[in-house]
Amino acid sequence: MSWAGRPRVALVLGAALVAFAGAACFGGEPRPPPPPAPVACQSAGPANTPDGANEPARPPSDRPISPEEAGAQAREVASTTEVRTKRGEIPLLTVEERGGKPEITSTPVVSPDHAASVAEAKAADGDLIGVDVDKPVRASANPNDQLFGQQWSFTKVPYVSAWAADGTQGGGVTVAVVDTGVMADHPDLSGQVLTGAHFLHSDDGEPVDPATGGTEDFNGHGTHVAGTIAARSNNATGISGAAPGAQILPVKVLCADGSGFTSDVADGIVWAVDHGANVINVSLGGGATTGEQAAIEYARDNDVVVAAAAGNEGQTGNTASYPAAYSDQYAIVIAVAATDNANGHPAYGTTGSYLDLAAPGGVSVSSCANNPAVEILSTWNDGGYCTIAGTSMATPHVSAAAALLRAANGACTATQVKSRLKTTAGDLGTPGPDSTFGAGIVNPLAAGAIC
Repeated sequence: MSWAGRPRVALVLGAALVAFAGAACFGGEPRPPPPPAPVACQSAGPANTPDGANEPARPPSDRPISPEEAGAQAREVASTTEVRTKRGEIPLLTVEERGGKPEITSTPVVSPDHAASVAEAKAADGDLIGVDVDKPVRASANPNDQLFGQQWSFTKVPYVSAWAADGTQGGGVTVAVVDTGVMADHPDLSGQVLTGAHFLHSDDGEPVDPATGGTEDFNGHGTHVAGTIAARSNNATGISGAAPGAQILPVKVLCADGSGFTSDVADGIVWAVDHGANVINVSLGGGATTGEQAAIEYARDNDVVVAAAAGNEGQTGNTASYPAAYSDQYAIVIAVAATDNANGHPAYGTTGSYLDLAAPGGVSVSSCANNPAVEILSTWNDGGYCTIAGTSMATPHVSAAAALLRAANGACTATQVKSRLKTTAGDLGTPGPDSTFGAGIVNPLAAGAIC
């Protein structure tokens, strides 16, 4: 997209910002910001599925089980168990003895009759000594990251349990952060950030901040967003990202003061789609333009999820924020509202019929305050950590959930990802979908690996 004749619609970040020294992008005083994949492994179902812990185990036999007996046992256990895999199948466990050594297999089956046929086939060679149902287990330890205990969003959204259930942590998924850039050499992001691109122009159309590849951040906002998604987990350092196996593709479209134009955002979205993004995080907003709409359509045509901040205009006109407000028109766009640390609605949050999901965003807005009890703690562009609030901070929590789902099941389309996350969200506020929380707070554990 050439610069000449492009719409010059200003936009701003959905969070409180601190402007740092860097190249100036636009003349005049900046507008102040408003207040704030792969095939899934077999795993146990979501939190509301009985875990089977009280189901009695069937001990292995001291002799080979005949095919008839094996079929009867398999049919019985499959008929009485409530345990299911993420895909809704029954995990049938069989034990064969080969050379004095047990060979244990877990086979997902769809019915008691299917279980019986599998067990009969395994018993045919005279080696089968046990038939049971596989029982789910969960990792109980939280990450050892030093500041993990201050990340209250993990107490509201079960990311750790989702990692244990799916075993992916978002691995193999690329999340583009279309923002102020990302500090690639932050200690908690080292190795997580790919080389990206920048799309920044001055008022006369000249490029600024050349050759940074998006891996510098003169503001901090993009680094904060990236850390919420993919900060390294269990490295005894700082925080944990919500999808720490994912990689970040930084796309710089906003200046050091946190402002920019939709033309650069549109270019950044198109570039991210062309360079392998599976999910695009857009923690910013402004007015609707044909350029940005065309970029969203391009993401739709290429099956890329777009998670966008719903806006922080709740106290200043409640104006709809784009690209989030495209969610009614495009099934790949997820409009994200913020929740506070009590799962309530922060006053700054924009409300509207276009909201899809809610996620932790914080209570009140301040500039990098040390207030992790009510704001969102994440990585910052000085190599440290910072707490800020806004729908900008809620959006990467949903991008991370989308990454976990796409990693667990690469067959899920962008439209299916949005639908699944909405269907499995935890209802908040008025029963059913509403204009404050959308479908409710995101729940990646309940979403599992099902499209």
